[in-house]
Amino acid sequence: MNKLPVVAIVGRPNVGKSSLFNRLLGKKAAIIDDTPGVTRDRIVQEADIDEHTVLLIDTGGVDTSGEGFSDSITKQAQRAMDEADIIVFVIDGQEGVTPLDEEVARILRKWKKPIIVAVNKIDEPFMDHLAYDAYKLGFDEVIPMSTIHKIGIPTLKEKIIEKLPEELRENAKSRYTEKANAEKINKIIAGDDIEGLEEIAEALEEEKEVEIQENTEPPKIAIIGRPNMGKSTLLNALVGEERAIVSDVPGTTRDAIDSYVKIDGKEYIFIDTAGIRRRGKIKDIEYYSYLRALDAIDRADIVILLIDAEEGPTERDAKIAGIALQKYKPIIIAVNKIDKIENQKEWEKLQNRLDMVFDFIPYAPRVFISAKEKKNLKELFKQIDDIYKQYTKKVKTGEFNRALKELMEIHQPPVYKNKIVKIYYGTQVKIKPPTFLLFANYPEGIPSNFRRFLENRIRQRFGFTKIPIRIVFKKR
Repeated sequence: MNKLPVVAIVGRPNVGKSSLFNRLLGKKAAIIDDTPGVTRDRIVQEADIDEHTVLLIDTGGVDTSGEGFSDSITKQAQRAMDEADIIVFVIDGQEGVTPLDEEVARILRKWKKPIIVAVNKIDEPFMDHLAYDAYKLGFDEVIPMSTIHKIGIPTLKEKIIEKLPEELRENAKSRYTEKANAEKINKIIAGDDIEGLEEIAEALEEEKEVEIQENTEPPKIAIIGRPNMGKSTLLNALVGEERAIVSDVPGTTRDAIDSYVKIDGKEYIFIDTAGIRRRGKIKDIEYYSYLRALDAIDRADIVILLIDAEEGPTERDAKIAGIALQKYKPIIIAVNKIDKIENQKEWEKLQNRLDMVFDFIPYAPRVFISAKEKKNLKELFKQIDDIYKQYTKKVKTGEFNRALKELMEIHQPPVYKNKIVKIYYGTQVKIKPPTFLLFANYPEGIPSNFRRFLENRIRQRFGFTKIPIRIVFKKR
């Protein structure tokens, strides 16, 4: 994988780091609240900045008060600084430089990395002079800005890209181009790019190979489930260090947190999420955590659904799996706390319950683990590797159409309005999920049971045994 540049946003609490994170990201990804310490963990997401894609890290802020989670939050911020290629140091321009700002500056100098000081809350042009105070911190780049009014944001973006090393800048540009190409395919599938759809049809008629975008990324794995299933404990066990703050306090994980790790030469991105509660039980800030969890599923390549072995799976777990399945995400059912199962009878009861609750995804692998004792995590990694290989697998157009012809000889689609339905040809147009575009004379006349038949046979034929695939019919 070509490494993406990492940009960390740091500073003391309540200076507007999360507001800046959301502004650079172009959407509300970090939770914003007036309560100090709301952003407890470091949050990582891809951000597109001036046609370059970077990894943007929002941190909980450096705090030396020693209250609540402050020590843990400071450790998370320091780790973010360690991972960063560029650091954006945010201060409150209206308050001026505080002793804590000076302490953060002292810590930042240790890293000897490019530092941009973003002086926030300069909401009017006549307030620019308030930014001058920031030069006493000893950094050359000082940018007055306002996240609320978007003042100074274009200048900050320009400086971030300018300070990137050449190789990282090229990687960032390449990733942005890949995403743009993927978006074009999504528009074709949705029917919003008729010209692109016609190009694919013409290529198939001429029996040309339809190219699919290469995969250059490590797998993104979202750890999801109901609250207090041990998600943060599992994340820390998988990455080998305390990335997510683990506490007995319910709701400790409020945002979705990305952790990049390398194990046995393989790279992975793990996303820890806040527990998904029933909508009726979501209050205040938890609502935003719920949205972050849904966003994590959307960004993930693989979903680990964590189940408590003692409690067993519930209908709520099935609904959470259903959310992932609607987005065509592969699911690993990870049954945690297996050390609590004491006899064969309890094992059989658990297995029967799993069969019943998850009967709609019989292909989803099950792994029995203990996150606390780090049991069976190698099997979890094996399943991740197997699934990602399937999720990024490409089938050649010629091979696919030969298989499609054989399937049509076995089972033709039913007649639609007294007319014979014909499926002419098809091709794989994308990975993650493997998506197949098929051309027919009457796509609307292909019933759901025939679509399921086709999907099951294609999954069996081409080795998509552990993942969902997507089949889209278009009129020729």
